[in-house]
Amino acid sequence: MRQVKSISILLAIILLLGIVAGCGLVQVNPEKDRAQVVAEVNGEKILKGEVLDRLDRDKAYYNLTDEDINNKDNKEMVLEVKKTILDQIATEKLLLQKASEAGIEVNDQIREEARKELEDIKKDLEDQIRRFDEEEAEDEEDEEDEEDGKEPEEKNYEQEAHEYINEQLAAMGMTEGEYIEFLAQQKCIEKLYERTVEDVQVPQEEVDQFYNEELTMQKENIALIGTRPVTLYEPPKVRVKHIAVEIPSQKTSEYQDLMKEEKEDEAKELLDKELEAIKDHATEILNKAKAGEEFEKLVEEVNPDLAEVMEEGITTHKENYYLPDEYLEVAFQLKEGEISDLVSTPYGYYIIKLEEKYPEKTYTLEEKKEDIEEQLKSEKRQEKWEEILSEWKDKSVKVYEKRL
Repeated sequence: MRQVKSISILLAIILLLGIVAGCGLVQVNPEKDRAQVVAEVNGEKILKGEVLDRLDRDKAYYNLTDEDINNKDNKEMVLEVKKTILDQIATEKLLLQKASEAGIEVNDQIREEARKELEDIKKDLEDQIRRFDEEEAEDEEDEEDEEDGKEPEEKNYEQEAHEYINEQLAAMGMTEGEYIEFLAQQKCIEKLYERTVEDVQVPQEEVDQFYNEELTMQKENIALIGTRPVTLYEPPKVRVKHIAVEIPSQKTSEYQDLMKEEKEDEAKELLDKELEAIKDHATEILNKAKAGEEFEKLVEEVNPDLAEVMEEGITTHKENYYLPDEYLEVAFQLKEGEISDLVSTPYGYYIIKLEEKYPEKTYTLEEKKEDIEEQLKSEKRQEKWEEILSEWKDKSVKVYEKRL
């Protein structure tokens, strides 16, 4: 759920601000150990106790138990966690100092923004829980309740969302007020970030270069287009529906194993035998489809698990790794509304109906200019931020890792 994810992201931020515990030192005075200065940020001290408290609170996030932390065999691993957390604590303190120097400090307005953000998270969570329940109710037919005339129990989604968030905050050792204060501090850092990188510009020549190089890459690697930040090319596609008459999955696995062992003749013999065993059944279904029986009805009878998906069908290009090559080859040869003959594959027979064809499309630079500028600006802003942050840390942060 999106709002749960928001909580998880915020939790992760908090978790990254502190952690760690004693590494098996002998005869250590706990109070003196906790009072050790493990870092300084422009003179502001970070004590080991801050790190230890965060570790104790957030150990579950790192899949650690008290036993794991105190196990001498885990000393190096726990130390690395401590270093990571200490760096995060120091970074946050540094950024809050820099924000203060820039006149950006937590005030009533920023606290109100933080409070509003938390309320939005609660509302989103409430809506998501409600939608989940509604979808679940649609999938389940409660015949007993209908017969008894019982009304479904009314849930208080607002209360459920509120309780869930309070549980998450309690697990983090925070009250709602403390969490709002934390969010307010994060907002100060966000405002500092925006002010620091606001002057970043993207030259036209970089936009042109990105367009030309990215377009070439996408045309040469169709299967990767969905992973690219800006889509510049859409290959020819088809929207199809299909009925699958499958051979036993065990036999498909045997066929694939034989092919890996380069025993092609044995593999072909096995596949031909399995296909022959289901051919009459597949032909019977094909004849019904060709005779005009409703295709979707046949899907529901033969492949009930696919019925919902096949109501609209699937849209694919020719380099879809999830569909057999034989399937794709036939699908792109069909005319709209046409039903294929039996298509034999290592998984069995497919009967394919072509619903719609989509021609390839190459987007012009003008059509995608804003998207490209936004992508490049985001990258350049992040690069500038990381460079400046690194300079600030080099000048302002002193870390005493041996004391961890």
